[in-house]
Amino acid sequence: MSHQSIPVNRHCCLLPFRFSLVLFLLSATTLAGCKPDPDPQVKAFAEGTLTIRPQADSTQDYSGFEVLLVTQVEGDVDTLGMAVTASDGAFSMNITASEEGIYPLVISRVGAMLAFEEFVVVDGDSTRVSGAFPLMGRRIRIVSPENAAWAAYRNAKHQHDQALVGFIENQTTSLQNMEQVVRQTSTILWSIRSIYPRAMASDLAAVESVVMMEGWDDSLVVARLQELESDNATLSNAIKAARRATARLSGLDSSLALIRFYLDRATDLDGKAELQAELVAAYADSSVNDMALTEALELRRSYPESDRAEWASQAIYELENLLPGMLGPSFSIESSIGETLSSESLRGKYVVLEFFEPTNDIFLKEYSYRNAVFADLDPSIFRTVSISLETDPDINSALFEEGDPPGEFAFAAGGWDSDVAQLYNIRLIPTRFLMDPDGIIMAKYPGSGMLVLEEALADIYERSAQNPSSAQN
Repeated sequence: MSHQSIPVNRHCCLLPFRFSLVLFLLSATTLAGCKPDPDPQVKAFAEGTLTIRPQADSTQDYSGFEVLLVTQVEGDVDTLGMAVTASDGAFSMNITASEEGIYPLVISRVGAMLAFEEFVVVDGDSTRVSGAFPLMGRRIRIVSPENAAWAAYRNAKHQHDQALVGFIENQTTSLQNMEQVVRQTSTILWSIRSIYPRAMASDLAAVESVVMMEGWDDSLVVARLQELESDNATLSNAIKAARRATARLSGLDSSLALIRFYLDRATDLDGKAELQAELVAAYADSSVNDMALTEALELRRSYPESDRAEWASQAIYELENLLPGMLGPSFSIESSIGETLSSESLRGKYVVLEFFEPTNDIFLKEYSYRNAVFADLDPSIFRTVSISLETDPDINSALFEEGDPPGEFAFAAGGWDSDVAQLYNIRLIPTRFLMDPDGIIMAKYPGSGMLVLEEALADIYERSAQNPSSAQN
């Protein structure tokens, strides 16, 4: 965990909105998306004892342990609580924060950091902290109902990850094994809410248990949503999962009714804007693009001060310029070998237009696969143009140090702010567009979309081989 806090504000809608493949995807993944209140309102208390094991120091002087609870807001470190142990190792500290959340607890002595733990801060909570140094592989004990709930949530997620890693290492991955693990973890996360009612981590775990089951048991997703409390800070994520589940179970109209049910009952503007954005996604997922555009315009008009106003503008641009069947925006950029690559010069062949960064995790994981797919393309039918949004020329150059990857490359001087990135509304990398020989957008593949893209390319190649004149139809 980094030194930055993981704030969870109970009073606003949180977590990023996942858009469909038709539209752009937002890439941020944090537990909170709301700005903290500049006037601290959350107050908590911590006390405890820190000692030294006799074999390490027999003086029994446990003074000088520094206990520090911090946060980082916009690059500035802020102290939420601080204490120093007395000779018997005891300490106490008052905690003041602008919002409830998970924050770093740092314990040090004589300038050396000895422990770094996650600490739950919730208004009115009282926590007991204890530990004996050296820890010898043990963790600092942080005891309160809120922190116990967080530990249960964290342990459930760890066991889930370990099970998945085990499948990969033992090469036993299967849909049946995956479903079994997902169901087990979902059940454990759901049970935390009954063991630690309304703890912050319990609310988070309950929503995550719902989201995890999407696609595995859509009926359970919808049923569990109905049991969640209306003031759960991450409720919107469960609503989104249930909306998609309902669409699969009962169709678009039922999924829209579900969103509007919660939209009518939302009490804060951010919450309403979040659900209004989900209406846009629901229509877009079903390719009802005129209604998606109508709802996006309504979102921007009704909630101009919301964080979703900018999102709405991007969605409107996407719907008006970047859907399949539309002519791709015109661009011109210099290639890595000094040639001009433009939308006009690419006419006559199918084009994969790829936006990436050389150090992006998804791009690196797919790199060998991507190269194999692009290397097999018939150059008489296809062209691939890859535009890096990395602004450091040394990083871009490193891409070619171990050979020449297939395709034509260009480096956008302005990175994410470059004209070409703005024209194609890039919000996630890698993002790939498939264009027909007339420059018409056929499909968009944001994120890990190489497998689906390969299938589309194979279909084009097969049709070209059978009947060259029909390939682009």
